[in-house]
Amino acid sequence: MADAPNHAGLEERLTRAALVHVDARVFALHLIGRGPTKQTRQTDLAFSGIASGSIRAQTSSLTLYQILVEVYRQGRPASARDVARNVRLYPRLDIVEASAEIAVQAAEVRARLGGRPERALQIATALVAGAEVYLTSGSGLRRIAGMHVLNVEDFG
Repeated sequence: MADAPNHAGLEERLTRAALVHVDARVFALHLIGRGPTKQTRQTDLAFSGIASGSIRAQTSSLTLYQILVEVYRQGRPASARDVARNVRLYPRLDIVEASAEIAVQAAEVRARLGGRPERALQIATALVAGAEVYLTSGSGLRRIAGMHVLNVEDFG
């Protein structure tokens, strides 16, 4: 479903959803982003809502892999342990483990949408778990059948 941005604030849109899937791009922006931007302010609001319990959220176990690749690319191997702990222990965030069902769904998603395997696995995790909203950033993704897509950069 396509979403028109800015009709409500990001936090309000996420709070109204029964379940939000947070993709790795949003985590990377929040945990290892560089400097304050409107996107990091938005991710701060989203993650505060998750920690408080006002936003019910999940991510894929693949998120950890995707974020740590970025940490290593930035030449910060000493930070990897802290980043991994922050993801695994984030309050009130469910981490959905990969499964055969998710792999099958990911193959279908990738065949239809193209893109990288990581993206297909994130979307498949969201679909299998029944997320209503897929939260992403900087991806250009606008539509997923059966889910609203919200891009952090569309909110200011």
